[in-house]
Amino acid sequence: MNPIRDQNYLSIDLELNNKNDGTTPRIIQVGIAWGSPVSPDDVQTFSWYLDPEEPITPFITQLTGITDEIIKEKAVPHDVVAKELGALININKCFVNPCVWGGGGEGNDATELKDEFRERNIDFPFFGRRVIDVKTLYVFNQMVQGKSPSGGLRRSMISYGLDFDGTPHRADVDAKNTLQFFFYFLEKQRKFEEYKSLMKEMR
Repeated sequence: MNPIRDQNYLSIDLELNNKNDGTTPRIIQVGIAWGSPVSPDDVQTFSWYLDPEEPITPFITQLTGITDEIIKEKAVPHDVVAKELGALININKCFVNPCVWGGGGEGNDATELKDEFRERNIDFPFFGRRVIDVKTLYVFNQMVQGKSPSGGLRRSMISYGLDFDGTPHRADVDAKNTLQFFFYFLEKQRKFEEYKSLMKEMR
C-alpha cells in the first residue's frame, strides 16, 4: 500500500458583504491555508481584506468581526491579492484544484474570487476547472452512515471528533479547518484501502 503523497494543497475561504437584497455580495476577506497531508499539523495561513466599496452591513460585522474601519485600514487592491496568492501557489507547488467548503459547482469561493478578478481585468492563471469540495466528502460519509448530511463546517468537524481551531467566519480560520478536514478524509480513505488490501491478502 502506497503512503499518501507528500503534496501541498491549498484551501480558500471568502467572507462576503451579504446585503440580502438579491445583489451579488462583494468579497471583504480572502483567507487561504496550505499544507501537506503528510504533515497535517503544519498548515500555514494568510488573509487579505478587500474593499467592497460599500458599507459593511451590521449583520456581517456581527458575524465576521469585520468593520468599515478595518476595511479602511487594512484593505488592499485586488491585483495585490492576485499577485501574492499566485506567488504562494507557485512557491509551495500547490495542487491545481483548491479545497473549498461547499459549492462544488460554479458557486464556490474559488470561482467567486476569480470572477471579481475578471471584472477588474486582472490576470489570474491559477486554479483548475474543478474544486475539491470538502463538504461533499462530508455529506457522502454521512449518507453512507445513514446520518443527516446537514451541518456547517464547525459542527461537522465536531461530529467527527475533530477540533475546530479558531473563531468561525474568519476567512483564514475557515480555510485552515477546511484543509484539515480534507486531510482527515484522505487519511480515512487511506486506512480503508489499507484494510481492503489486507483482506485481499488473507483470502
